[in-house]
Amino acid sequence: MEDPMLTSLPVELILKIFSLLDWRTILVCREVCRFFRSIAEGDRAQYEIELAVSGMVDGPPSPFTALDRLALLKERNAAWESLRWVESQDIPMMQGHIWELYGGVFAQSSLPNVLHFRQLPSKYRKVEEKTWRVALDIHVRDFTMDPAQDLLVLIEQPTPLPNANAITRSIRIHLRSLTTGDTHRLAPQPAILVHDLDAQNVQAAYTLQVCDNLLGILFIHPEDADPELTIWDWTTGKVILTRFSSEIATFAFLSSRFLLVGSVFDSEAIHIQARLYVFDMTQPSSEKSGLGAGYFCAFLWPEFDFWTSPMTISIRSDPSPAWQPNPDARLPFSTAPGGRLFIIEVSLVNNGRIASYNMFVSADTLLSHIETLPMKVPSREIKWDEWGSTGSRLMRSLSQPSPWVCYVFGTKFVSLAEPTHTSPQTLEIWDFNPLAMKRDAKVQGGTSNHVRGTTVICNVFANEIHTSLPYRVIKRTLPPRSSPEPFFAAVMCSEDSIILVDSSHRHLRILTF
Repeated sequence: MEDPMLTSLPVELILKIFSLLDWRTILVCREVCRFFRSIAEGDRAQYEIELAVSGMVDGPPSPFTALDRLALLKERNAAWESLRWVESQDIPMMQGHIWELYGGVFAQSSLPNVLHFRQLPSKYRKVEEKTWRVALDIHVRDFTMDPAQDLLVLIEQPTPLPNANAITRSIRIHLRSLTTGDTHRLAPQPAILVHDLDAQNVQAAYTLQVCDNLLGILFIHPEDADPELTIWDWTTGKVILTRFSSEIATFAFLSSRFLLVGSVFDSEAIHIQARLYVFDMTQPSSEKSGLGAGYFCAFLWPEFDFWTSPMTISIRSDPSPAWQPNPDARLPFSTAPGGRLFIIEVSLVNNGRIASYNMFVSADTLLSHIETLPMKVPSREIKWDEWGSTGSRLMRSLSQPSPWVCYVFGTKFVSLAEPTHTSPQTLEIWDFNPLAMKRDAKVQGGTSNHVRGTTVICNVFANEIHTSLPYRVIKRTLPPRSSPEPFFAAVMCSEDSIILVDSSHRHLRILTF
């Protein structure tokens, strides 16, 4: 029965109220009465539902109406559902040794000290392609960027130590504008972070990530010192957290509050097991300490068996949990914050053979366990059976480890199945978005294959491991190769693009949606 008080309100006011509701409430209101159903089936409400199912959020006001945006979003979803890109473009790889893909921008270096940027286009989100270059006044060892904040983070190549007795080395981290290369307007003055590294070796490796005002850098030394992980507020230059330990191997921002740190090394343990440490960044500490000091909780992997020796662990997720595009771009919609897929890859030696295993787990799985823990009782260990069996999918890696590691975006993982020199290559998208899976299951003749069964891993861990996080697979066979056609050995994914990589001939193919 209709509520006369509600339905007697002006239609404009009811529409305004509906525009403020989330998609779940809209679906509930849809069942209240015929009048509410008619509103819930209107353009604005249908757009809100489509955004939610797609893992997207609405953009700022622009000439695009709700109907325009709904049409664009449906067209975009249909293109990704069938891997039907609208443009294919080949570009050469530069001669430099560093590159980055983040926020819809692909960057690579050339010599001497020039960075080349390409804003990847999109038909459905109305993003125009744009290229520019930044000539630098320093020799860059590594870099990262955040186009939404016009941020370019550069690690300057360290200079040789003045004498053989020196035990520390100062690493200079420059905060620049991505578009001009000048000092970033929000950076402290001078716009350089200086980190004293307890190492003599000049060939340290770096892992860099940005999450809003947070900058994380993992310093890895080939030989002479333990890895160091430091998190700064780059807008103030203040150190939020710093840890050093031989156990630190990888990190990622789980949210704007929690930091995820991966480890497979524990010299004191009888049975080795990988751990995902979680640190609360609202409890800052600039004091350098070990990995086991002051962590909030740790997610434990199952114990490895006696014949298995883990070697490395890496965590990949893109974009950061706080990512949002620059509002000046006025995009109709973009990927929603949160809803991230984490891919945790472990390389190991099992019975004398090297193998890699991938774990797929959503940020929601980890955060749902964290939210149940008391905030004043740190260092809680969460056993594998509490979170891993139904909250993740662990399986043998489809391919050999590759330096082209940008294979995840949002809830999607992209891969090339069976890349051989004789058979056509097959492009695959694995999508772990539960709402999209739920709707796709109701569509007859869908193009994706849903995987809901259990994956079983034997002879790697002390016990047989079962995991069952659902996902769906979308495939498309690439056109048959002719003799001059490149062979793609790796693939990367961004919000509007898939990038195929032919490292042998230094060639990239950008597939645009």
